[in-house]
Amino acid sequence: MSPFGRQRTPAPTEEERRAAEVDLERIRQGGIPLGAEERLKRVAAASEPFFTSDLTAKEYALAQASGLQPVAQVMGSSVVQHGWLGSQRAYYVSGEIPALSEPWNLSRGRAFDRLAQEAELAGADGVIGIEMTAGSLGDAGNVELVVFGTAVRDRTLRDGTLGDGGVHRRSSGTGVGGNGQLGMCTLSGQDVDKLRRIGAEVCGVVGHTTVLSVQLGANSSWVMNAGGGMLGGGGARMNMEIIEISQAVYDARDHVMRAVRQQANAVGANNIVISTLRHTIEAHEYEQAGYRYYFFHVTMNVLGTAIRLGAREPHPAPFAGPVMTMSLGA
Repeated sequence: MSPFGRQRTPAPTEEERRAAEVDLERIRQGGIPLGAEERLKRVAAASEPFFTSDLTAKEYALAQASGLQPVAQVMGSSVVQHGWLGSQRAYYVSGEIPALSEPWNLSRGRAFDRLAQEAELAGADGVIGIEMTAGSLGDAGNVELVVFGTAVRDRTLRDGTLGDGGVHRRSSGTGVGGNGQLGMCTLSGQDVDKLRRIGAEVCGVVGHTTVLSVQLGANSSWVMNAGGGMLGGGGARMNMEIIEISQAVYDARDHVMRAVRQQANAVGANNIVISTLRHTIEAHEYEQAGYRYYFFHVTMNVLGTAIRLGAREPHPAPFAGPVMTMSLGA
């Protein structure tokens, strides 16, 4: 008993310590904890498993009507600390900073790999309604990502009525869907049902992050200094666009969109449905030879679902044509 009357937490047993070491090694190798694996294997063994899900009632009903049986809520997470920035931290650098972009892409890839592992262990054919939350841990550039969604079984694959059906499995190690691989998507149950009804196929999740650094030119720096710095309003008596930052936002968007198009092409998709396109701008300043200089970091994140139109027969039925009704009165 502690002197303040609170009961001390008992020390872990030797068995608990060994189990924790096993779990840490599994995480180190890109896997998931042993307890999670055993739980999901029990889900896979059940023909009608009791499941938890983040689907709404409408999403659940439409998923069932579309031939998708929810089986479990699955997740994946990863926390990555950025490495040594080296000369990339220099104030004069303009362009992408790989040491800050790569932690985002590494964390997202590992989180989605773990999500896919959980879905496969549960005996699922796909994951729908995937959501991603991001945070930072300590220094700027350290990344914490968590993804979760609902694992589903495609009944049309099991009875053979539609051949390879509308769900693919994930290509190993890429975090993006591919032929014959687990179908993961950021789309809601309603949207998945609509795609299946027009004969579209989910190919997988695509995503990318880039971090660009931009150094202000002489004119923009003068405007910032004339207003007493970033907190002084800038420019004092004038409104002026900071064109270097505006251009950096466009450049960052081009970087991420080019990357996800390459990912979609690699899995044979002919369309991408973007679910997330977000950016942040971080301002920095420093003094040199009595003059204040400014640089900015623009971070752009994109996440979406790669699809292939015209890849399968519509299921459960194609959309009916529009019908006009008229009330003729009493």
